[in-house]
Amino acid sequence: MNNKFIIILFGGLGDLAKNKIYPVLYSLFKKYRLLNCTKIISTGRRPNIGKEEFLKILENSIKTHDENFFSLFDFVRFDLEKEEEYNNLKNILSNFKEEEFIFYLATPPTTFETIIKNLGDFLKAFPNKRKIVIEKPFGYDLYSAQKLNRLIKDYFKEEEIYRIDHFLGKETVQNIFGLRFSNIIFEGIWNRNFIDHIQISALEDIGVEGRLGYYDKVGALRDMIQNHLIQILSIVAMEPPCCIKEKEIRDEKVKVLKSIREIKAEEVPLYAVRGQYEGYLKDEGISQSNTETYAAVKFFIENLRWDGVPFYLRTGKKLKRKETSVIIVFKKIPGLFSKILDCMPQEDTIGFKIAPENKIILNFQLRPLGGNMLSCPVSTKMEWTGPNIEAYETLFIDIIEGDQSLFIREDEIEKSWEIVQPILDFWKEDPNIPIYPQGSWGPKEAEELIRRDGREWRYIDE
Repeated sequence: MNNKFIIILFGGLGDLAKNKIYPVLYSLFKKYRLLNCTKIISTGRRPNIGKEEFLKILENSIKTHDENFFSLFDFVRFDLEKEEEYNNLKNILSNFKEEEFIFYLATPPTTFETIIKNLGDFLKAFPNKRKIVIEKPFGYDLYSAQKLNRLIKDYFKEEEIYRIDHFLGKETVQNIFGLRFSNIIFEGIWNRNFIDHIQISALEDIGVEGRLGYYDKVGALRDMIQNHLIQILSIVAMEPPCCIKEKEIRDEKVKVLKSIREIKAEEVPLYAVRGQYEGYLKDEGISQSNTETYAAVKFFIENLRWDGVPFYLRTGKKLKRKETSVIIVFKKIPGLFSKILDCMPQEDTIGFKIAPENKIILNFQLRPLGGNMLSCPVSTKMEWTGPNIEAYETLFIDIIEGDQSLFIREDEIEKSWEIVQPILDFWKEDPNIPIYPQGSWGPKEAEELIRRDGREWRYIDE
């Protein structure tokens, strides 16, 4: 983007700003991607923080002292609930006549409505172009997401709204799109005729890690499956867009979401399981909670490409290891060939490892070296390992450039909530939650969910 812009960051003293946003902005600064950035205004409510103290926080965040980068910043003490604070911000912004305003809400979701209303009211006096970036969670359920969408559309146009999902900024997730649509050999087999099932996992070996105030009200289904994993599902399953434009790409993703079979209330136990790791209550110092730290769901997409192919989505905390991945499992070879070979070769798979590193692995079967022609094949793999580029860096560039391809549209967010709402409602009324040991792969009910179908959970590099 050649036009000048300023960034106004709400929540500038929070963990997201310190751990992700400031380091990413510094990386962009060093790569000359902020040449048109006139100013970065960071806000926070702590009364004992002034410009000098803020710059120390900034220095600790980026792990270096850079006066040129620091000169971009102003710090404004800001109480999100006080109207006079917005009047002060209005006066500050009135000094920028030509710049585009980029408002970034790195704040708790309970503050979104207040910020949006106050910004929307005073921005009526400004002719400047503007964008608003909203972190997840966007809503707590279907009703609250619809309410928030209605509110934000009162003040901002859809093309000005960037609902962020940092998983979509990850290199390997984007390479799912690239692998499919850049290679005819893969697109030709990307359907129910060749694929047996697909697993999408986000497994963590850590617990809540100080996020109890947020996490215990949300749980694993809302925190990961409703947004991140369903977004990945839509990229894996989408039809080829007519062209590489943001509207057309997002249109195809929405078609996938609309094709997901509804899970009725009475079907929830057949399609979804949850669990809580042993010691969660003790670790977090609470007496009672039915919040799930593990969730697994089976979805079906009812269209010509995917009819009958299950998509298994799972996420959990305090598990055996950290792994975020997509594994495409192809169908077994026909039984006739197993008779010829006197064995049953393993299924071919394509594994996309998203975390902790970027990796794509193609597992297939080959005759062993030195064996005869009809030897039982052995598992062979081709592997690609890519650079670990911070997802937020990709997304910040897109925000600056005005590319919304990797951001969530209004109908996407509401449809993803609609998909999981029956599960949320059922679990809310069910006090029973399975407990699983820390360091395991999760509750036994999750194993039963996939084993009932004659399948098993898969892991990259195993």
